[in-house]
Amino acid sequence: MPMTRMRYMLNHKVGDPKEWSYSWALQDDQTISTHCDFCGQPEQRITYEVTRAEERLWICQRCVGRYPVGGMLNGSRLQPRAARAQVHGLTARLKQQTCHEIIKEIQRITTDPGIEEALVYFDRNLQLSPQRAALLFAALPLLRRPIDPRIFDVQTRSTQHQDEFGALDDKARALVWSALSPLQCRRLASLGYAPSAVRRATSRKARQDTIQVTSSRMADLSQPAGWNQRPISKEQSAS
Repeated sequence: MPMTRMRYMLNHKVGDPKEWSYSWALQDDQTISTHCDFCGQPEQRITYEVTRAEERLWICQRCVGRYPVGGMLNGSRLQPRAARAQVHGLTARLKQQTCHEIIKEIQRITTDPGIEEALVYFDRNLQLSPQRAALLFAALPLLRRPIDPRIFDVQTRSTQHQDEFGALDDKARALVWSALSPLQCRRLASLGYAPSAVRRATSRKARQDTIQVTSSRMADLSQPAGWNQRPISKEQSAS
């Protein structure tokens, strides 16, 4: 049975979303552990402050796209669609700035020239290639604070970048794998590029599924052959 996708409901204390307005303040959680005050969804990176009189809440990108929240800008009230466009622009700039600053911070405490190359590449593409991502993620512990590698986008769409990922050693693949989306992981796994730990886990799950199916079938076959049959009379036996 396929896994059901969890549904998140609007918090009852929110009331009518139209009553709320963007303050245009954003938070970038580099650990991706913030929850949304509207729907309660966890593991959020970017959240947006909305206000209603003296109340303040922080909402996720999903709720930005779902609910008709507006906002004041330059003395004019923006309708929800225009407000979303404004939020989108602020989000893109904040994400770029955060990632740029992290790479710069690592560059200042290491002599590895590859980090500078990763910074130049990121500033040009706003993403990292698999090889540069592996180099950067290996250096993240130098900052001595938790940073989720998922804040960086890694390129895997082209054949060139897929082959580049496949050319990494197993340890580097595992580092980059943690930053990839489920779709990216499925695509690379189909090419045989999944890290060994992922392949072992997948193989183990497949064996367990096979054992469960086999056990279920054996239980059906283990019933007595004459189950629920009428007994044979002496006359029938004699004949």
